[in-house]
Amino acid sequence: MDPLAGARLVIGVAGLLVAATSDMRARRVADPLWIVLGTAGLFLASYDVLASTTGIERLAVVLASAILFYAVFFGEPLFDERGWRPRPLRLGAFGLAGVLVVGSGAATFARGGADATAYVELLTMPIMVLVYQGFYQVGLLHGGADAKGMIALTLLVPTYPDASPFPLVPVDPRMEPAMHLLFPFSLVAFVDAAVLYLVLPLAFLVFNASRGDLRFPQALFGYRADLEPPPRNAWLMERIDDRGEHVLVLFPRRGRNRADEARRLREAGISRAWVQPKIPFMVPLVAGYVAAFLVGNFLVVTFFG
Repeated sequence: MDPLAGARLVIGVAGLLVAATSDMRARRVADPLWIVLGTAGLFLASYDVLASTTGIERLAVVLASAILFYAVFFGEPLFDERGWRPRPLRLGAFGLAGVLVVGSGAATFARGGADATAYVELLTMPIMVLVYQGFYQVGLLHGGADAKGMIALTLLVPTYPDASPFPLVPVDPRMEPAMHLLFPFSLVAFVDAAVLYLVLPLAFLVFNASRGDLRFPQALFGYRADLEPPPRNAWLMERIDDRGEHVLVLFPRRGRNRADEARRLREAGISRAWVQPKIPFMVPLVAGYVAAFLVGNFLVVTFFG
């Protein structure tokens, strides 16, 4: 494995483990962790460009990515609860990022060759910073920490790492150029993490079977827990509805009053109920990140393997 790829693997796993631990304990991840992780990625990307001795214009892309990245954490947003808020300094920074990308691109494509290919691959850095913010806005990423984490990983691993002999299931060489452009590495980690969520029903089934508590279909979606006190970090899969009927909900809605629903169940004589644990995205993301390095893209493995 290339030393730079090894460094990215170790730094990413360490950062994500800290994030997952914090998310499990406090259901939040502090911004400084993502700032450190993203900054480490910017330094590694800069070193990678300088070590290549060609295509030095790519440093402008790294700088543009840095501007967009730090804007996520510092300064006032252009949109708030009152709508559009013109902020000259912020608009100027975004304009500078655009100039850096366009200018470096013009210089690179004028020369052409391998430099142009390397430039386009690195261009996924600023693009994915914006894409993950869009994912958050439309709900594909449910928390601000999730979006910030994916942005930091984009900077940490902007292009596919040279991790030979990994991944174990590489992309077909005929598809590789397109995959590198259309499916950046951080997106592979995101998809692998999402696919790993699909094993949760099996994990719940094994856990419930070990307790001799198999009832279907709820045994595939959670486990039974005491209602006194109400379970922390879990959604209730059972509730007493407005008509006073006891109902089962396999996909509980977020934002409901857990304490009030637990009280109504206890008043109905139910002391234990099926619950669905809140599993932070950071937990499968750690596994997805490692899988992206060592195994490959689960979607490619599934459909083209």
